[in-house]
Amino acid sequence: MNFFYSTLIVFFIISIACSNQNNKNAKNISYAEKNNIAKSCIALNDSAVNLLNKYYVEDSNPAKLDIILDLLNESISCDTNFYLAYNNKITVLSLKGEYLKVVNLLNKMLEFSNNNPQLIFFKGMAYEKLKDYPSAEIAYKQAAVEYEKRLQLHPDSLIIITDKLFFTAFTEGKDQAIAELKEYVLKYPNNTMLKEYQFIFETYHRDDFMFQHGK
Repeated sequence: MNFFYSTLIVFFIISIACSNQNNKNAKNISYAEKNNIAKSCIALNDSAVNLLNKYYVEDSNPAKLDIILDLLNESISCDTNFYLAYNNKITVLSLKGEYLKVVNLLNKMLEFSNNNPQLIFFKGMAYEKLKDYPSAEIAYKQAAVEYEKRLQLHPDSLIIITDKLFFTAFTEGKDQAIAELKEYVLKYPNNTMLKEYQFIFETYHRDDFMFQHGK
């Protein structure tokens, strides 16, 4: 799996996890309806995502990132609780190498996300990009605590388990992540998707993961 795209998927997972925990039977309801987001705000975000996809596969002109960022800012102004637009803005700011802005935006998101550990994890990565290693270490320790809290509440959640495994691979190494994955496979034998992550972690490289988070 290309870790650049896996990173983007992780950002989407954050939003999905927050909205789906209490909406397991609402699969046919649109994102806008489930989260009370106006369709006009959704349209702005979708336009930004379409341009971002073209940026990846057609033309990686840095000037296009500013256009995408403008659309995302409009989307957020349209609805200041539009979590998915915030996620996409983090992706764009990372591509631009503006990691201090990433940290500031993540801090804002943490205020209304109940200290989502994935966001704290990404904040630590942003600090690493800024070469502020003490702050990065603090963020990673905070993320570890929050992941454990989430796992205690939802011990069999595939999203939380796999997010935690990526965090473990990043902070403790892929061998530790694989060892933890095997424990989860034994603990939840009916969760067949867990087994599919074996190859992902076998081919995981921390430096690649860092590199694909931006400049």
